[in-house]
Amino acid sequence: MALRRREFVQTAVAGAALGAAGTVTAQEEPDYGGWFDDVSNYDGTVDKRGQDTVEIAVGAQGNNGAFAFAPPAVMVSPGTEVVWTWTGEGGGHNVVSDGDGPLDSGELVSEQGATYSYTFESEGMFKYVCEPHVGLGMKGAVVVRPGGGSSGGGTAQQGPPANPDYGGWFDDVSNYDGETLDRTGQDSVEIAVGAQGNNGAFAFDPPAVRVSPGTEVVFTWTGEGGGHNVVSDGDGPLDSGDPVAEAGTTYSYTFEETGIYKYVCEPHLSLGMKGAVVVGGPPGGGGGGGGGGTQRLPVSGPRWLLTGSVLFAFFTPLLYAAAMRHRESTRPPQDLVGEDGTVPVEEATAADPAVELGHEEFDPTGTAALVAFYFVLIALLWVFMYFVEFLGRVSVIG
Repeated sequence: MALRRREFVQTAVAGAALGAAGTVTAQEEPDYGGWFDDVSNYDGTVDKRGQDTVEIAVGAQGNNGAFAFAPPAVMVSPGTEVVWTWTGEGGGHNVVSDGDGPLDSGELVSEQGATYSYTFESEGMFKYVCEPHVGLGMKGAVVVRPGGGSSGGGTAQQGPPANPDYGGWFDDVSNYDGETLDRTGQDSVEIAVGAQGNNGAFAFDPPAVRVSPGTEVVFTWTGEGGGHNVVSDGDGPLDSGDPVAEAGTTYSYTFEETGIYKYVCEPHLSLGMKGAVVVGGPPGGGGGGGGGGTQRLPVSGPRWLLTGSVLFAFFTPLLYAAAMRHRESTRPPQDLVGEDGTVPVEEATAADPAVELGHEEFDPTGTAALVAFYFVLIALLWVFMYFVEFLGRVSVIG
């Protein structure tokens, strides 16, 4: 049973806006003088130099609704045509320069697919706004600068930092361990709905995950904990509809824009059933489809390696004890050893009685060595199990 997903047009327009984007390096990042301080979807300047035409979405998700330009800051080469395309979301928008700039799209437009274009010939910084929603943070900038950019999707767009600040969002979420699971580089990522957590089957698993732009996130119901749904906190794009309890139900959404997307299960929000999807790799690189937000050491050894280690630890003391006993049993009695350390050899006659051997004497040195060896081996085994269990996240017990 597949639930409804967000309209295709918004994803398509936002995807076109972000398509072949690179990220301006720290040395080239313009100084906007606080222009983007109140713009929620700003995370750096997208470098599209070298392209003849660049598209910007008008009415993209941001600033607590469809009140954003995407990307909000873009760098282009002189002579580039910039095309603003309306998503049809967020009501009427326009594109007007801040101050005496050249941009003016005219009256407010709310129609999906409407466009306005301008070709930037001279170098400089061109700031602009949507007049009705400038107070909400609907602002943008086009930086015109010569130089080599990405002309077809070189560097992947970067996103939130390596350790995102969720602002206390997960304070009451019992299955959140402080890490954001790294699933960047994957085409599709699955999140369980109704996983164990928050004193019942009232959790998303994983609660926090990082993906690359363009990744489809599939929410899959476990059938536990009653009816659940997936709804964005605030004005985000997620909305799976009414609560569903049937196991195997799925709801999917493809995240195109970088940012942090928080969501909840409405019936169980008070219990801590919350999650977050972080879209985009951290600035400066990082993330590659591996383990969690903090990279864990991979464990490539199969299960038989762990089983063999346990069996080795169990049987080694027994083998050691058997070897010690064999050595003692083959050692000649002390009363037969001469002063020079040798044992005189005499031919035994048939009449000589057999020598009866009693119990061996207690060997404190050998026993102490055996006990010490055993404890050292056990300590090494537990250290090995700790590193496998903690760093590799592989269960040794089951």
